Amino acid sequence: MHRVRGREGGLMATVRSTADYKPDSPHAAQGQVDYRMEGRILRTTATGPFNNELIEAIPVVISDLIAKLAPQGKWGQIITFQRSAHGPANAAEEFTAYLKNRYTNPSTNPVTALVLGTGVEGAAEMAPLFLKCYLDAGIASKVFEDYETALYWVESRIKQTSERLAWSDSYRIGAAIIDEQHQEIFLRAADVIAATTRDGQTMSAMRLQRYALTHFSHEEDQMRRLNYPGIAEHVRQHDELTVRLKDICRQIASDNMVKAELEEFIAHWLLRHIGSVDSLLAAYIKK
Repeated sequence: MHRVRGREGGLMATVRSTADYKPDSPHAAQGQVDYRMEGRILRTTATGPFNNELIEAIPVVISDLIAKLAPQGKWGQIITFQRSAHGPANAAEEFTAYLKNRYTNPSTNPVTALVLGTGVEGAAEMAPLFLKCYLDAGIASKVFEDYETALYWVESRIKQTSERLAWSDSYRIGAAIIDEQHQEIFLRAADVIAATTRDGQTMSAMRLQRYALTHFSHEEDQMRRLNYPGIAEHVRQHDELTVRLKDICRQIASDNMVKAELEEFIAHWLLRHIGSVDSLLAAYIKK
């Protein structure tokens, strides 16, 4: 049985291997893997034992989830084992080969935490084997006994900044208030990139959008008071920037944030706007 379903706060995919299932059979196919994508973290629940279907229990939809995560930059996975971590004798070898084939680009490999609590059957025995699978595949990994510690470790490892979103004094146009507002826009955009959870990304994006609209409104009010002759073109560019920013916020809300697109919005659209019509406005204000 293979099904994909949505859940509030992220995407979830479930696969259950039920073929020829017999509760008392040592070869019963019981393994199940659930995925829940939230921001830049893929929360995975692996319920064993994985008798003959460790690889089979991984849903095909994982490719779609990774395709959404990789464009966000650094991302992590927390795999929580439940019930049993046992697998067939050849599981480690096959799983390592699977991981090497799955993650071929070191720059987009996930930081992976394996959570095997003391109540999980075979935890002590299987933890080092699963850890070796990930390490041999070139994936930064660590074993934990509880979820919260694992989450803290993953979040600390996937922190990210963006050189393209770093404010520079060379962007100043000479109008103090406008320069301060431009700098704040850069800071809020960087917060979106840094956020690891979907809620954090969405909140940061909303803060960026609200502030950008406030900034545009401030400039337009000032232009009207000054009877600024270039107001029509300036407002037109504000409208374009507003539409682009709304698109980015919608993407983030649907777990489709693309780091490069947000960087491009700031580095290209906004900087071009600052260097052209904002500079002209600053010169007019000085007069």
